[in-house]
Amino acid sequence: MLMLNPEICQKARLSKDPRFDGTFFTAVKTTGIYCRPICPAKTPREDNVLYFASAIEAAIAGYRPCLRCRPDSAPDSPAWKGVNTTLERAIKLIDGGALQEDSLQVLANRLGISDRYLRGLFKKYLGVSPKAYALYQQCLFAKQLLHQTQLPITQVALASGFNSIRRFNDCFQSQLSLTPSQARKSENIVSNILKLQLYYRPHYASCAVA
Repeated sequence: MLMLNPEICQKARLSKDPRFDGTFFTAVKTTGIYCRPICPAKTPREDNVLYFASAIEAAIAGYRPCLRCRPDSAPDSPAWKGVNTTLERAIKLIDGGALQEDSLQVLANRLGISDRYLRGLFKKYLGVSPKAYALYQQCLFAKQLLHQTQLPITQVALASGFNSIRRFNDCFQSQLSLTPSQARKSENIVSNILKLQLYYRPHYASCAVA
């Protein structure tokens, strides 16, 4: 459970600061209702409220959602994201290799939508088809391996999800306008150690990862 600072939460709800919307929820003991910090209802006394880091925590504690501020529509909730929730799930699955292992129809079934609707989402929000997106991500991963490792190009192709070196070369050049050989950094030192650079957002406990 995320630890909240009661003083910060109190100031945020009293001022109805929109910057805190979705970061915590206020439960009112006297009414049994939980709200967003921007709720337009009359502000309850501090000794009558509890703070929760998520809506589900408030619900498990026995509180019901407010009908005025609708906590289910707080930022980053499924209702707030709308179709973006489905799109984000699709992107996450594709980045994990879903279209390398199965067809677009299988992916759509996993998402509970039709393949036509899935293609429409990608076209509307990303301007490309799901397969085109997947292929570009494969090429970007291959480019990272070429830049940061000394793996043979054949192994890079296989690690990136390509079944043939010819298709890998053709796709890589069409997507990135250069060949795998041109993408490889000549200054890399030959080594058997596979070392990749991973990018992250703070606060990430990198020291805890061996």
